[in-house]
Amino acid sequence: MDYTQIFADPELKDEFLDRFEEIRDASAGAGGLESVGALEAVLDIDHAADAVKQMSEGTWQGDDSGVEAIILRFGRPVHLIRGGTFDTSADAPDGYPESEVVAARLRAARPRLERVIPSVGRVDLRNHREPWAGTGWMVAEEIAVTNRHVARAFAERKGGRFPFRTISGRNVRADIDWRREYRRPQESRFRVTEVIWIAPDAAHEDVALLRVAPTGEDGEPLPAPIPLATGERDGLSVGRWVGVIGYPGQGKADPDDRQRIFDGIYDHKRLAAGRLTAIERDRWVFHDATTIAGNSGSAVIDLTTGRALALHFAGWPGERNHAVRASDVARIVREHAS
Repeated sequence: MDYTQIFADPELKDEFLDRFEEIRDASAGAGGLESVGALEAVLDIDHAADAVKQMSEGTWQGDDSGVEAIILRFGRPVHLIRGGTFDTSADAPDGYPESEVVAARLRAARPRLERVIPSVGRVDLRNHREPWAGTGWMVAEEIAVTNRHVARAFAERKGGRFPFRTISGRNVRADIDWRREYRRPQESRFRVTEVIWIAPDAAHEDVALLRVAPTGEDGEPLPAPIPLATGERDGLSVGRWVGVIGYPGQGKADPDDRQRIFDGIYDHKRLAAGRLTAIERDRWVFHDATTIAGNSGSAVIDLTTGRALALHFAGWPGERNHAVRASDVARIVREHAS
């Protein structure tokens, strides 16, 4: 995690220090960290202020106090999506306080986020050992984009084609459910009729294109494609605020960290706020929104424009998240799905 970027926002830094004791005590009480007494012994306001200063300057080397876990949960929370929208008006279900500064940025972007939330879905599998593989989203008419490693769970390259896999003599089937919201039984399932493209291993773009049936199981139409930010001045800059929409699963992260961040709720649609932390020329975009396994294929949405800046494909705990830039996604769609 790039803590330097988190505290590059002076409002968030001030809010964290002002509310530090509340945040620390809630962290200890929620479990997964030390008891309140033990945590107070190693993590007081002076220690926190020193840690924040080092993080702001980029000199933080880490320690065993638990401050990193506290900062991540407070400054980069993950919100449930229900009814096609999100709620930042109350603390998390486990009572953990979350940043009002970050919440205010999301609320300001609500109209733009609500336009694209319906176009992000969970890639479900049938005749497979796993019930689902990752996240996908509409990128063009009847075409969804996901990651190469997601598509490989159910399809494989044979010559210039990408047929569905056969497991135990049965053909695997893939669907996209555009809902899968927590405690909401409604589904919106569409058949993946064809795997159009899976990028080869040698390509740096972890991208796959799926053709999706024009109508769902209940006769509803496909959601609209999410517009891509492909211009030089179309929001792709370090520090840009983004919302990552996808389906975090349990993954292999530390169980206490998973519980602390996701409240024990997995496999459902979520919104995570963060910022772009770095951009590699002609290659990848990096961001610091909170993600986990299942977020593969998530849409990285610019909070200012509502356009997709990138396609999330990987994250390394304690480091940063990788994403394929939207201009590369657009090029792949032109080359392989026209």
